[in-house]
Amino acid sequence: MCLGIPAQLVGGETGHPDLAMVDMGGVPRAINVALLEDRPRAGDWVLVHMGFALSAMTPDEARDALAALGAENEAAEREAERQAAGGTA
Repeated sequence: MCLGIPAQLVGGETGHPDLAMVDMGGVPRAINVALLEDRPRAGDWVLVHMGFALSAMTPDEARDALAALGAENEAAEREAERQAAGGTA
């Protein structure tokens, strides 16, 4: 299973034409946008996997994906807490 993370492009020079700066969960990262047909601009959302933007996303798609990732993380944390407390599967 592959996991893509929504990221929003922010301003900032990377020094390379195929790289762009994004905000990924509050962390600035340089990603490769060479796989996209149209270069995204600041404020646009992209789906990132292994440092590559795979596709553009609408703000609604990004919001839904981030909400789903948050729910998955919360479920994993609850399971880890249950196991740490001596619960069984």
